[in-house]
Amino acid sequence: MLTKLQGGTVVGFDGSTHVLIRDGVVVWDDDRIISVGQTYHGPVDRTLQAPDRLIIPGLVDLHWHAGVRANWRLTSDHGDPQFFGAGFPNTDAGRRGAAYVMSEAEAETAAMLNVVELLSGGCTTLVEVGAPALLAEHLVAQVEHFGVRAYLGPGYRSASQYRDARGVIQYDWDEAAGHKGLEAACRFISAHDGQAHGRVRGMLYPLQVDTCTRELLDATRQAAEALQVPVQIHTGQNLMEFHQLLRTYRCTPVELLDETGLLGPGTTLSHCIMVSGHPQAHYPDGDDLGRIARAHAHVAHCPVSLARRGMHLHHLSGYLARGINVGLGTDIHPFDLIREMRDAGLIGKVAAESPNAGTAREAFNAATLGGATALGRDDLGRLCPGARADLVIINQRALHYGAVCDPIRSLVDCGMASDVETVIVDGHIVVEQRHIPAAPSLTELLARAQGFAEAYWEAYAHLAWDGRSAA
Repeated sequence: MLTKLQGGTVVGFDGSTHVLIRDGVVVWDDDRIISVGQTYHGPVDRTLQAPDRLIIPGLVDLHWHAGVRANWRLTSDHGDPQFFGAGFPNTDAGRRGAAYVMSEAEAETAAMLNVVELLSGGCTTLVEVGAPALLAEHLVAQVEHFGVRAYLGPGYRSASQYRDARGVIQYDWDEAAGHKGLEAACRFISAHDGQAHGRVRGMLYPLQVDTCTRELLDATRQAAEALQVPVQIHTGQNLMEFHQLLRTYRCTPVELLDETGLLGPGTTLSHCIMVSGHPQAHYPDGDDLGRIARAHAHVAHCPVSLARRGMHLHHLSGYLARGINVGLGTDIHPFDLIREMRDAGLIGKVAAESPNAGTAREAFNAATLGGATALGRDDLGRLCPGARADLVIINQRALHYGAVCDPIRSLVDCGMASDVETVIVDGHIVVEQRHIPAAPSLTELLARAQGFAEAYWEAYAHLAWDGRSAA
């Protein structure tokens, strides 16, 4: 079916960069865009009107962790000083052998809650990073149900982390479990890749560089090549991991990936803030950024969650200047990629100590073209003939915008997820006037999530190494 959308200002793509088209028109045939410009005189089956609105490509969330967010709430305003402010010791490294097991009902609720929130904020392509197998299966179902696009796969690793009786973080190594996890991830991909008319795609997620052996990283590379799927791995996400790798292998996390052959155009490095030359790393040797650029690997930048832990990328403009492709992710909470754009720019300016760094265009490109490039998709993150018909209609006629000169700059400076009115994926309207027809009552959904979160907090004392409560 031929559909014409009459803007408004359209953010088109000229083959190299985004361009603003005033009173723009986008036309698509089923799931593909056929025309972007100021006029279209051919016959159409349907016309949508979006006067005084901003029409942008669907956003690409390159890094997101699914869940009801119970454990993540414990990272806010917390950071164990023994571990350089790394957030995970507060939630993920508990007593040895202690584990919180997610129920079927919680997995269903978490998957639905997350997809609804991300879709409501204009994210049309979602990259979930290594959910437990049960949750990953429910995500497939919700992605298909709501009509969004996603890259999914269960995570795996060679070691889990725990805290001993003194509170010291230890690694519990089980190489066989790591390879079994990889095999399970490959089976998941074989079962689901291409599902939902191609909107579900597989991805391999060895969880963290410091919890994977060289052998598992090499096996991941071979599996990714055989399955023709991308890889994402947490790399340089905190100072403890950075120095752990230096002590263990006498190389940085980036150098280890390079040595194993996993650093390449199919691999995205999650966070990747602690690299050689970062002022907090105190490691001036090496050239991690140069290695990433030469390998044509990518970085998934999540500025909000990192700032919450007192850390930052050093810095967005610097990575881009080195030739590194950077995408944006929401990580844990909230799932608002428009806010991530703003914080990527602001933190980038502070880190660079320059008002000319961290520009709105750099942040917007990261949330669209950067994420698409990391996934090897030249049909996403842009509005041009041949691209997927993934569009977002944004209302900038609101008090927090004031007068709008450059719509992209205003979106990055002033926008928020709640400004999104309509979302279109593969040519289908999935959010209309902030209503998702396929969604249940949000009041009911949030109540269910609250119940599961409270159950986790009640059980937290049994998980924590020192028996402390979640309060």
